[in-house]
Parts: sequence; structure tokens; C-alpha cells
Amino acid sequence: MNHRDPDSAEARRLAELGLLTAGLIHELRQPLFGIKALAQLLEMQPERLATYLPQLLGQVEHMETLLRGYSDFSRRPGPPEVFDVQAAVRSAQVILEHRARQRGVRLEVVAEPGALVRGSMLAVQQVLVNLGENALDAVRGRAGGGVRVLLRQDTEVILRVEDDGPGIPEPIRATLFEPFRTTKTTGTGLGLSISRDLVNSLGGTLVLVDGPGTIWEVRLPAATTPEALTG
Repeated sequence: MNHRDPDSAEARRLAELGLLTAGLIHELRQPLFGIKALAQLLEMQPERLATYLPQLLGQVEHMETLLRGYSDFSRRPGPPEVFDVQAAVRSAQVILEHRARQRGVRLEVVAEPGALVRGSMLAVQQVLVNLGENALDAVRGRAGGGVRVLLRQDTEVILRVEDDGPGIPEPIRATLFEPFRTTKTTGTGLGLSISRDLVNSLGGTLVLVDGPGTIWEVRLPAATTPEALTG
């Protein structure tokens, strides 16, 4: 039986909580901006309450979902769980489909079941939402543009987020993971930095793959069964 250092496990958990907190702040910015904009529209056009109120409530519900997920993680005691990555993909898909509809972008998700990873499911979901958000922005307004999220298992668990956008210019690639570096007018420049750190905390790697458009690949060490936690 492997004996894990409880102090090291707690340090890893606190580090991951810090990363997820940064990710949560990053994710809450967009619905907050949406709520503010809708409130301003309602102030100017109160007669359109029936149109804007459902949209406003939808943004509030999205924030509640993000906060609930973070709260569940922060309360969870004990060692990391073994989970099927497909569940993380499906959770991220709910968020990304909503944003894809807003942008008029086609989203395709193909996720094989049974790809097990040891760690935080919320961390994987956060990474997928961050990468997916960038991909959706890359193809917004491009005729026929689409985004694909793919999950498969080989010797490792492999997640890919692909888009049909223009790709990332070579001069920008060297600074992709630097915090607060962004080419988007509304971006914080934290998404990629947070994503890489979260993937590293799971023992994996996040790399940009050469190809048409932009292709991000996450490789995570595969777990076997839940019993691996105590083996």
C-alpha cells in the first residue's frame, strides 16, 4: 500500500483551490457583465421586461451553477477522486452550448465513456470551459466555423479542443501562458495560465498542436479503477 504524506496532500489541495478560485473569478466576469448590460437595457426600456428578464435570470442561474460547483469541491474531504472524464466533458458542454448559441457557432462534442482520471473533475471542467471559450471567440462571425471537443483514451486520457479559426500567430505563441496577456478586448489574460496550472496539478500536460485553426491537447495520466485511490 502507498503511504501518502498528508501535509503534501493538503498543500496540493490548497494550491488547487487557489487555482480554482482564480478560475471562478475569471468565469464569473462574463455573466456579471451580461447582468449589468441587461439591467441597463431594462432601465432604458422597461416595457421589454418580458424579453430581457429571462436572459437576466439565465445569467444568474449560470453564476449559481459555477458557485455550486466550487462550493462542492471546497467542502469535499479526503483524497482526490477517480472519475470518468466524460462527466466533466458533459458538464462543460452545457456551458459551452449556451455560449455557442449566443455566438452563432457550431459546437461538436465527441466523448468516449470509461476514460478514468484521478483528481478533481471540477478542474477538468474548468480547463475545458476556458479552452472552449477561446475557441468559440476564434470562430465567431466566420462562415461555417465550428468548435470540436474530443475525448479518447490511449495510453493516456486525451482531450482536444479544436476550432476552424485563423490560428494563433507565431509571435504570440511564446507568451500564450503569461498571465494578463490577451488579444481579446474583454479578456483577462488568465484563462490559459490557469488551465495549464490546473492540468499540471493533475499530472498532465497542455500543449498547442500544429494544424489548421487552433488545436489544444490535454494529456492526463489514466487511472484504472476507484480502488487505485487506496492501492
